Amino acid sequence: MRKQSYNPFIKIIFTISIIGIFIFPTTICADNFNSLIGDDDIYEKNVSIEKPVCFNWTIYKNSATNYVVTVTAKGFESWDQKISPNYFFLDDSNPREIVGLKATIPQYPEMTERTAIVTFNFRSLNSNETITITKNATIIIDSLLSEEEENTILGLFKNPLPEPLDTPLGAFILNVILWIFIAFASYYFIKIILIGLAKKTKTLFDDRLIQIVRRPFLFIIILYGAIQSVFKLHFTIGFQFHILQVSIFVFFILGIYITYRVYNETLEAWTMKKGGETSMFGAVLKPILKKIGISIIIVVGFIFALNASGVEVTALLAGAGIMGLVIAFAAQDTLSNFFSGIHLLLDRPFKIGDVIYLEEGKYWRVVDVGMRSTRLYSIFNHELIIMPNNAVANQKIINIVKPDAKIRKKVKVSVAYGTDLKKVSKILIEIAKNHPNVIKEKGFEPLVRLVDFGESGIEFIVSLWIDEVMNQWGVLSDVRMEIDAHFKKEHITIPFPQRTVWLNQINQPTSSKKKNEKN
Repeated sequence: MRKQSYNPFIKIIFTISIIGIFIFPTTICADNFNSLIGDDDIYEKNVSIEKPVCFNWTIYKNSATNYVVTVTAKGFESWDQKISPNYFFLDDSNPREIVGLKATIPQYPEMTERTAIVTFNFRSLNSNETITITKNATIIIDSLLSEEEENTILGLFKNPLPEPLDTPLGAFILNVILWIFIAFASYYFIKIILIGLAKKTKTLFDDRLIQIVRRPFLFIIILYGAIQSVFKLHFTIGFQFHILQVSIFVFFILGIYITYRVYNETLEAWTMKKGGETSMFGAVLKPILKKIGISIIIVVGFIFALNASGVEVTALLAGAGIMGLVIAFAAQDTLSNFFSGIHLLLDRPFKIGDVIYLEEGKYWRVVDVGMRSTRLYSIFNHELIIMPNNAVANQKIINIVKPDAKIRKKVKVSVAYGTDLKKVSKILIEIAKNHPNVIKEKGFEPLVRLVDFGESGIEFIVSLWIDEVMNQWGVLSDVRMEIDAHFKKEHITIPFPQRTVWLNQINQPTSSKKKNEKN
């Protein structure tokens, strides 16, 4: 009776177990399954900087079961790890597969030893059974220098110093002294020999180029020697890499400085070759090339410096691109002024020193044209105004010194009816010709024209050319004063408007008429 009471319960448990086997897959970390993976490689390897390393495993099909194999690894992600293949089938047509794990040591690894865990997952094609096997792979990074190299002089000779300086510390001290000597010897060689040879050439460009690179070259040699000397000491590889990282960044900054100075000096040489600051190249192309070139040198050089120093710049560039779009939308006015400045420099409606007349009705002298704003000096009000480039480019500009400094002006004169017109014309011509700033050359002679019979008098216009645009106001004032003086002397009347008022007395009362008659 007791045995029979447990039979239904046992049957239920057995049934649930069978169903669970088919519904839920089984994961096994099986030690007795290792025969599937052949350890036919060395899994602890010494590797040098920036060298690749590979670990291989051979996967065998050791039974009639077919598997889908997936391979993953954790540990070498920052060292550019790659698994090939990471997904494959084990069946009768492909009974074995070689799996490789490859990693490349970066220039500046953060540690000298790292272990990766490689996970192999075998899933049966005939059931839901899954088998997981893990393997380890270890990389040990070699030092930058061997023990023999650490105790050498300039990397060529063994340390010749006696005890107790026959150690890496003594090699460090001697290397520092020798590198400083090499640096100053090179500095004075450049100063005495190369500068002397450069002075014999016709151009000054090579002289300036040597002057530019001389001092940075001295600093570069000293810095390089100091780094090489520090490596003679028993510092950890991590500290050595940090020193290299900082020094390479400093080298690139020096390179940016030298490139900027050489580029700027090249522009100056080309400007002199093309005719100086007032030439087309000097006035237009040089400012544009200088601003754009310096920006590119600094930005690109800084990115290369970060990349060479081991800093990942991909995310930085992506962020800079997104930030550039945001800035472009937020700084539309600034960008508009920037491109308007380029337009003004290329189109050249005026140049530095020109006097222009804007729609505001004022005369301005151009002081400077920048990439964002234009500086204008008010001639009459003694004011300096900084106007956005787009405000200047989008309005009518009259350059009153173009095509040359001469300017044509007119003086209006009116004389009374009955005046001798030939006499008036002769006086006006003589006054215009006698002024020293009025041009008398052929084609620019002063002219007098009778233009109209006005309500109050006969109107003349004196047309004259003034030699300098900035003299126009003084010349016109002098001519008008001379006209007034000569007209008074010759008793020529300059009329002014007059009105005659007639009073109508027809409709006045009789008493008022009598009073008016008595009066």
